[in-house]
Amino acid sequence: MQSKTSFFNFTVFKKNISRTWIVGLLYFIILTLMQPVAFIIQMAHFEEYWYSDSGYTRTACLYESYAYRPNAYIACIVAIVVAGLTFKYLFFKRDNYMVHAFPVSRKSLFFSGFLSSSVVATVPLILNGIVMTIVAAAEHAYAFDAIWYWTLIGVVSVELFLAIAIFSLMTSGQIATAVVFYIIFNYLYFLIELAFRLMASLLLFGMSESLTSISFTPFSPVVFIDNNCMVSTYKTYDELGMIKTFTHSLDGGKYIACYAAVAVVLLIVAYLLYKFKKLETVQDFISVPFLKPVFAVGVSFFVSMVAGAFVAGLVDSIHYQTYNSRFTIAIVATLIIGCIIFLATQMMIEKTVRVFSAKRFGMMVGYTVAALVAMVLIRADVFKVENKIPSANDIAWVGIQSNYTMVFTDEDDILSVRELHKGFLADKQEIRDVNVLYKDVPGGNFTIKYKLKNGKVILRSYAVVDTKSDMVSEAYVSATQPILDYLNNPAQIKEHIIGNIWNNCDIKEMSFSTYTYDENLNDFVSNWESFDYLTEREKKAKFKKVYDAVLKDIDEGNLFTTSFGEDNYNPEIDDQLYNDFSFTVSNKKIPYFSDEDTYWDYQYMDPEPTYERNIYAALTRKCTNTLKALKDEGFYYDDSEILTYEEYNKAMGNPVGEGPILY
Repeated sequence: MQSKTSFFNFTVFKKNISRTWIVGLLYFIILTLMQPVAFIIQMAHFEEYWYSDSGYTRTACLYESYAYRPNAYIACIVAIVVAGLTFKYLFFKRDNYMVHAFPVSRKSLFFSGFLSSSVVATVPLILNGIVMTIVAAAEHAYAFDAIWYWTLIGVVSVELFLAIAIFSLMTSGQIATAVVFYIIFNYLYFLIELAFRLMASLLLFGMSESLTSISFTPFSPVVFIDNNCMVSTYKTYDELGMIKTFTHSLDGGKYIACYAAVAVVLLIVAYLLYKFKKLETVQDFISVPFLKPVFAVGVSFFVSMVAGAFVAGLVDSIHYQTYNSRFTIAIVATLIIGCIIFLATQMMIEKTVRVFSAKRFGMMVGYTVAALVAMVLIRADVFKVENKIPSANDIAWVGIQSNYTMVFTDEDDILSVRELHKGFLADKQEIRDVNVLYKDVPGGNFTIKYKLKNGKVILRSYAVVDTKSDMVSEAYVSATQPILDYLNNPAQIKEHIIGNIWNNCDIKEMSFSTYTYDENLNDFVSNWESFDYLTEREKKAKFKKVYDAVLKDIDEGNLFTTSFGEDNYNPEIDDQLYNDFSFTVSNKKIPYFSDEDTYWDYQYMDPEPTYERNIYAALTRKCTNTLKALKDEGFYYDDSEILTYEEYNKAMGNPVGEGPILY
């Protein structure tokens, strides 16, 4: 045996390797199948498939095979399995006392265990990198930097997760609990953020869509590493779809360096926990004394606040509550549930139901006061969450979604929307209780989305009701009508619903469906006039006349208008036609800016610019200019070929409000 003061014990190291080598072998097999074998198969069919025909080289294919390839998830699983097998003696009384009776220091046991775990978890990655390098050279695919950068990411990820795993194992005397702690520690920041966002979505004004803007930060490494530390590729194409340029980058190097430093710190902390860990804590729920109150209070605080918000949300879904009453219900439920959870966690920690004492009662009172203060601060919006409107200098664009979606990138428009938002929030007392105050008034909602220059998103969604109703107050109208006026400005409609090329475009295609009733089929039969007998020039001239009529209807406020008193998908609003009408705007020189694609971040799906867009218009009988132009140009010949949703439902015997719905 080596000295008790040694950092390393070869006998312990060999014993650990004998227990865990099978995990490393399985890891290597998985990596081999994922990379060398898969790439060899891919290259065997290189000439047969589309790679060479589209301008791909073998090197480009190798870069592509590494781009966005997951790494952290597998490393996370391998780390906890290897660490668990290595330190499993800590969770069984007989093994625990026996191992620590050997003339080997805890320092040697710890670092020999860590080193053996590192060897088992990292050697497969390095061997895979070597094999992949040989395969790449043989296939004339010279993306060696991608191979070894991905390998580096894998090695650092494994070491990070090993440090987290060992730290988790030292905090508990039960292997199952330690694994649960491992999962919690990997997602701790995300879980805390999720708790606050869940509560905000149920309680705070305008935050109902809070969960949709949640993001994974560096504090959630399992997800963050795969999304931010990787090989990225960038391509441009020519008019024939051939690759014109192909470049790549190795992203996330600074995060990898930080994660390596974090792994070292966590390893030191884990060692200190092990050094002072008492042998008799084996089988304890939590074996580190100072973590017991932290765990009990932390779980009680976050779980109870979310549970309290859910109770308030449940009551509100059964019967609409005012903002204040909903918060009152949430506070009461939070305090009651929190006390129950606090006592339950104490019972788990102490492994007894006899947890009632003056000390624990004091801790419970402390938690109750903390939870109450937190809820009151949130209710008072001390942190300015409900009123948060970002600075204009920080905004890349702002979008408003209601009946239609508009995205504003112009500086003046951004300033205007910010002022409209401020005006809307100036008096929240009434507008946040519209569901209670105006429950009999038709309503809908609108959403404001700020995309910041740093990539973050601020999203607010508000319930609104019809501003034309006699039941609503002047204060409500003054807060909401300016937003409607802005959205219904004809200039905004043309620019943001038809698009940036609305006044400089050709109408490439146009379609209008007509309907005639067939008694034999007992249904309406649709027809479209294709104008196949006309030349392309003649068709475009015909389409242009109808398009000019569409613009006239927009100017008169009859098309693409937004109303807070109507549901987007109600087929009977404003005498809406059952007939389908669409047209394609095109400009071969000016890329089309899609407000909807930008709002939903769909650009990444097709990074290449597009020069045309198909626009669907839900016509109503109020669109007299468009209907007249369609009839004059031969899209239909008789008014009987036009019908509304209401007329369709009556003819088909459908109940009011049912039947085919237009999306």
